[in-house]
Amino acid sequence: MSVGADVRVRPTRDRRTSRWYGRFRRLDRRHLRIVVFALSASMAAWGLHALLAPGRFPVRSVRVVGHLGHIPQPLLVAAIRPFLYQDFYTLPLDQVGAAVKTVPWVGSVRVERRFPRTLVIHVRRLHLAAQWARGGWIDAQGLRARVDHYKPPKGLPLFKGPAGSESVMWAHYGRFEALLKPAGLTIAALALSDRGTWRATLKGGPRLVLGHDSYARLARFVAVFPQLASERVKIRQVDLRYTNGFAIGWKASAGDKND
Repeated sequence: MSVGADVRVRPTRDRRTSRWYGRFRRLDRRHLRIVVFALSASMAAWGLHALLAPGRFPVRSVRVVGHLGHIPQPLLVAAIRPFLYQDFYTLPLDQVGAAVKTVPWVGSVRVERRFPRTLVIHVRRLHLAAQWARGGWIDAQGLRARVDHYKPPKGLPLFKGPAGSESVMWAHYGRFEALLKPAGLTIAALALSDRGTWRATLKGGPRLVLGHDSYARLARFVAVFPQLASERVKIRQVDLRYTNGFAIGWKASAGDKND
């Protein structure tokens, strides 16, 4: 004879677990999604806050790349030091670049993050290309530069023009020099009036009045310059503001008071 029994075993639950389970069962799917989303967002916000907390990932080292030349290194270090222990990931790189730009003889600056916690600062020293008649200098990018207690090297051209015209004058200077080069001529001084009239003084003379249509007129002068080369030392000024030619102003002779 065999004896069988139908025995069902229910897992025992802790009272606290049963209470939470009952509450969740009463929530429909929409409410459950809202709760899960809120919890996830809160945890993500907390994690992000903890990750970006000040001082969590401080800058550990700074590398300066470039030929420093005249750049005073003590002033460069002083400009960088305040950023050493700021947060690596949230540090505004433009602020670092602006601070380094205040150091004398710094031309251009580019700052980048290098994993894990290094700042790399690319520094290009200032190259003076022209002297500005209103005070200061023009660098190789056509920007105003100010360097105190500096004796300019010989041969830099002198620019004179309205405030804010530095980059325009630098661009025109480059094109003017390219046009003059085949004739062996270079510019000693370049002037731009408020009305947009160009004047260029060549090294060894003469002065050229170019007006507005400056490139075409300068090219015309270069084409006829070989015919004037023998009389160059006698020429004071060449006015190129004519449609079919130009006017020459001659230097005064020893007995004349006027040109």
